[in-house]
Amino acid sequence: MLLISITLIYGVFALLGIYIICSDKSNRVPVPVSNSVSVIVALRNEEKNINRLVRGLIRQKYPLKIEYIFVDDNSSDKTRNLLNEWALKDNRIKVVSNVGEGKKSSIATAIKFASNSIILQTDADCEMGQYWIMSSVNKLLSSKYDMVIGPVYPFQSKTILNGLIRLEWLAMQFITILTARLKNAGMANGANLTFYKKDYEDFNLSKYGEAYASGDDMFFMRFLQKNDKKVAFNLDQEAIVKTEMPISFKGLIQQRIRWATKAGKTTNSLTYFFTFLVVLANFSWIGAALLVINNSSLFTVFSVCVVWKLVTDLAICWNMSRFYNDFKVLFLLPLIFFLYPIYLIMGFVLSFTKRYHWKDRTLH
Repeated sequence: MLLISITLIYGVFALLGIYIICSDKSNRVPVPVSNSVSVIVALRNEEKNINRLVRGLIRQKYPLKIEYIFVDDNSSDKTRNLLNEWALKDNRIKVVSNVGEGKKSSIATAIKFASNSIILQTDADCEMGQYWIMSSVNKLLSSKYDMVIGPVYPFQSKTILNGLIRLEWLAMQFITILTARLKNAGMANGANLTFYKKDYEDFNLSKYGEAYASGDDMFFMRFLQKNDKKVAFNLDQEAIVKTEMPISFKGLIQQRIRWATKAGKTTNSLTYFFTFLVVLANFSWIGAALLVINNSSLFTVFSVCVVWKLVTDLAICWNMSRFYNDFKVLFLLPLIFFLYPIYLIMGFVLSFTKRYHWKDRTLH
């Protein structure tokens, strides 16, 4: 009965979460836009992606002035040359060098060069629609928020690995949106953030999270929350930013190690609760399967756990795939149902690894 109870509780919380998310009407009332904005991008060795990003940025539909600040973190490829070429074509583009090393330093440099009070942050491997800025600023101003977390979704490819990543991403976005709706946002992504320059300057002076090479987005959000600032999620399809994901399992593991190194310092209790519930639900059906091996009369327990867990996962992923317009990925749900517990175990073990590789650098 314990295993069935865990699965049922997981389903009930998931359905409540879907209801809470679907009841969000805050994006449907536009407000007058009266602020020029600065878009910042910290990048290193992005020659394969930078042209796509710049094309997406310069076609933004926004009534006031936009400046684009690219901070090159000592690239060893053609990234800087490509950016300089774009700067000659569009005087809104500024290309500067990082005064230090690493993404955190690059963002701090970009903030110093920004001339506007509202900042939008994204990554070099991203692409967005032409109303990204308009939607993001509208959300920031609509209810006087201090940070807006924007929706992020992986580029789609036909590989099974990409499909599994997208399914996991749907679940993570579900938790992100739900915790934000409960006024205790649990995750932020630097690929799509909107905030005020003054707040980031205060964060930078605080040295909060300085000991960690990554996690600038999460540490910044935590800093704002600790100072009673308002953080919201922008549940608007116009604000979706698409981003590259690892194309190999090794790359995926490196990314997850990078995330895990900061998780203990940035994850709040609400996110821990939902994450713990997901983990319990994933292992409940395995526990039921082990019981069936020893006692076939418990097959009903196993069946209830599997069916209810699968139905709940489908409800969560369908709700999110509707927002991101990616229904095809749902066909892989039965596969990830069986693989995810193994993936969770590997992720837990690897979370104790302190070193990881990123952009030709070894960090910890």
